[in-house]
This record gives sequence, C-alpha cells and structure tokens, in this order.
Amino acid sequence: MAKKFKNAPTLNDLSQPLAALSLQEYINLHAADVLSPHPFMEGASTLRFWQETFQPVRSGEGKRWINDTLRWPYAERLIYLSREFRQLDTRYQRYILKAAKAHIWWRGDDSQRFQAIVAAHLNYRKLNETERLHYRKRLMQAAQQLLRNG
Repeated sequence: MAKKFKNAPTLNDLSQPLAALSLQEYINLHAADVLSPHPFMEGASTLRFWQETFQPVRSGEGKRWINDTLRWPYAERLIYLSREFRQLDTRYQRYILKAAKAHIWWRGDDSQRFQAIVAAHLNYRKLNETERLHYRKRLMQAAQQLLRNG
C-alpha cells in the first residue's frame, strides 16, 4: 500500500454521505462503461464477473478520504483492469479467465509475462513443502543480491 494511503482517515473516522456507496454505486458513478455487459461475460453480472476475474480486495484497498475526495483503491483497480481487459484479443482474454479460475490473478501484464507467471505458479503448486522452502530461500537470496548490486 502506498504511504500516502496509510495515514489517511478511514471511513470509520469520517461520516459522509458518500461513505455509504456500494461498490456497484461507486463504479457506476466513476466509470459506468465498466458495468456494461460484454459477450465474454456469458450473461454473468458485470460486477460479479470483474470481481471473480481479478484478485479479491487486499488489505489497504478500502474506502478512504483523500483531500476531501472519496477514493476506493479496490474499485479503481477493478475499473483499470476491466478497461485493459476489454482491449485484449479474445484468445488472451480466455487465457486470463482460465487462470483466474485457478486463482492466478492477472494484473495488467502483457501476455508473455503473464504466461511466465502462470507457469511459475503452477510449478510452485507442484512442489512439496521442503521444495517450497528451498524455492523461497533461493528467491530471497536472489532478491538480496539484486539489492546489493542495484
């Protein structure tokens, strides 16, 4: 989470009429185009489709007041990713949807990078607990070396 959001007052601290907006209302207010149905949704509710396709809400993505404006990082992420997703070719969209069913989340990556991410996730899931521990240690060593050299 960005530092600028950490100290921002949460909606529990402020009582404003906008604070009661649902996710559907917030998106409709800021990006109504995102809520229009598309053939790839196969009749599913648009908001539910986006919520199932992209990573669920993470800590720190709740509603916040920033400079007298209601900001909702989770909703803004859904808006951004849905707009990006709609511009992709059909084949890549299907690939992203299949990965989402396996709980591998697309974050706007290009197709080559996302395919590598999916492959890494699937390979990691095949490892036993000891192999996972060694894998994480190797990652930490590589990250530390990058920090030293960078």
